[in-house]
Formats: sequence, structure tokens, C-alpha cells
Amino acid sequence: MRSVVFETDRLELCVPCAEDVDALSSYWSDPETMKYLGINGDVWTREQVVERVERGARFCSEYGMTFWTVVEKESNTVIGQGGLVPIAFNGPEVELGYRFGKDSWGKGYATEVARASAAYGFEALGLDRLVAVSFPGNRASRKVLTKVGFEELGESGLYYGKTLILFEMKKR
Repeated sequence: MRSVVFETDRLELCVPCAEDVDALSSYWSDPETMKYLGINGDVWTREQVVERVERGARFCSEYGMTFWTVVEKESNTVIGQGGLVPIAFNGPEVELGYRFGKDSWGKGYATEVARASAAYGFEALGLDRLVAVSFPGNRASRKVLTKVGFEELGESGLYYGKTLILFEMKKR
């Protein structure tokens, strides 16, 4: 049984659990989906997805944040993940992120998750600042981040051993 942390009009954001592994494995094993995810865009094995789901549940329990499992309410389908984590799972900055299976691209889900996750971070967790990173070529993600209120700060090599575009959002 999934534990819903919060919801939007169309989505539930839930604590990651074993029930999510099959759906997430099908997404994260696809090279096109993973092109802009992770350090090298490598696909994830089922075992890696299990480890990340378990780590996500731990982070939610310990910190009140994680990349939650995103469930589309109408169909009760797992469509991806999104939320907040200490950047690179190390911090101290808190990163907002999202990732969806290809079938869910272009439907506004990333914007919905980003907006709701930022509000949750500022209101429920009392954060003052969030960061986000994007590969320079990931125009769709960059558009989502600026649309929800992140400021693009330019290229940065601070995180993940890559030159990425760094974004920042401060509590208003």
C-alpha cells in the first residue's frame, strides 16, 4: 500500500516502495529516458532501481524528503519520480528534481511536480532555498524550471562531476 505524502490536481506523490519497482525499472532501463539522467545517462538495472527505491524510502523517513513516486490519479499508474533530496544525496543544498517515463512527457507533469515540491519544501520543510541542475541540452527541463520560478545561474561544475546548468529558487 502506497503512502501518499501530498497530491496535486492530477498526481499523488508517494513514499517509494517495492510496489513501484516494476514500473520504475521499465522507465529507467530505457536509454532515451535516461539520456539526461544520472551522471553518464546510463540505464539502471532492476537491482539499482530496488536500491534507489529503498534509499528513497529511507531519505523520506529521515529527512522528510525524497524523490517521491509520482502516481497519476485517474489511472493509478506510476509515471515517474520527483521531489527534493540533498543534492547528490550529500547536500548541504536541497535539490529539486523529476524524471518521468516517455509516455508521460509533454503533459505538464514535470511542471506540476516541480511547483508542488517547491511549495512543500518551503512550507512543510521550512527551507529557504532550493537548487536544481540540468544538462545544457535538456531544453524541456530548463523550461520547466524557469516556468516554476527558478533563476538560471549559468554553467556549474559543482555537482555530479559534470558541467550542468545551475538553477536556484529562494523562498518568497
